[in-house]
Amino acid sequence: MRAMFALVLTAGVAAGAALVMWDDGGGAEGVRPIEGGAAAAAAAARGDAEFVNANVAPDSQPVRVGRGSAADAAAVPARADAIAAQLRGHLREQRVDLAARTILRAEAGVLAAEDVRALALQTADSLVREAAAASGTRPTGLRLDARRIYAAVYDCDAASKAQTDRAFEACRALHRVLVTGAAAPDETVLRHKFEPGDSLWKLARGPWKKAGVTAETGFILYVNGLSDARRIQAGQTLRIPREPVSLLIRKSRYELTLRLGGAPFARFPIGLGADDSTPEGVFIIATKIENPDWYFGGRKIPFGDPENVIGTRWLGFSGDATAEGIGIHGTVDEATVGRSVSLGCIRMRRSDVETLFEWVGRGAQVDVRR
Repeated sequence: MRAMFALVLTAGVAAGAALVMWDDGGGAEGVRPIEGGAAAAAAAARGDAEFVNANVAPDSQPVRVGRGSAADAAAVPARADAIAAQLRGHLREQRVDLAARTILRAEAGVLAAEDVRALALQTADSLVREAAAASGTRPTGLRLDARRIYAAVYDCDAASKAQTDRAFEACRALHRVLVTGAAAPDETVLRHKFEPGDSLWKLARGPWKKAGVTAETGFILYVNGLSDARRIQAGQTLRIPREPVSLLIRKSRYELTLRLGGAPFARFPIGLGADDSTPEGVFIIATKIENPDWYFGGRKIPFGDPENVIGTRWLGFSGDATAEGIGIHGTVDEATVGRSVSLGCIRMRRSDVETLFEWVGRGAQVDVRR
């Protein structure tokens, strides 16, 4: 919500609240200054752009190939045709490694071409099959490359819903092996054996943070199949995701995607602002408030008041001027999810926004697109 709406930033984030398990099936003028800013946005952007590519030498940095649009397809048709021809040749010769390298080194925009996207998906499928038959450390590299290709297709604005659905399901399957499974590799998770007296929150803000981990404690619990930190037993080994969490919002689909390491992990339906008032751009999550009060029409409407319509959670944006007073929040009318009726904010069902609140931390990048 935007004009005339404000949140009183009176409550801190309640660390360690019980996690609402995921089932996959705005703001205002006068909002107080929020922490973050350009440095945090840049850090979030850098983290989200990190990908592992086992088939490319470390000194050869491939260009990220997502965000292809129809305009991109028109701008690079010759290059896309050449890449499609290379991919067909590599796949015909069963050189999946060369096909993957071609895609991961391709210039931005080539996935806007339909035939390149189809061949990219075929390549990723082949990598997954090879990983299932491989041994040693090779399966991890193959799966990471496959996940990156699926993620690039999902990220492509020109991709059809069928293609993004296919890429999403493929990434979910890979996350089960690479992150949430007991045998997840060290490339994607940090392992910690819980000792008597250990605190999940102290570890997250201390040694894990120093190791580069940015995952919220609620997300760590979910990855380990837990809903309550009090259930962690001494001697239990936890898997802590190394990769950053970010959000992608596609307004045309009324859909919010949570991404891990740039790859889609979970999707949620959302409501948007009326008259296209939800701003587009790249922002960061700067504030998180549990049980927020609401200012409307010059008066404070406390949390719990029947007139307070913003629900149980608030995740506020920071970025350019369009982000002022904008954020993600709940709603007292879940029938408005899937519609454009707010004053600019993104609204979610209560169970969904409470899950998101536990999984997403301050500094996470939010990419809002058409």
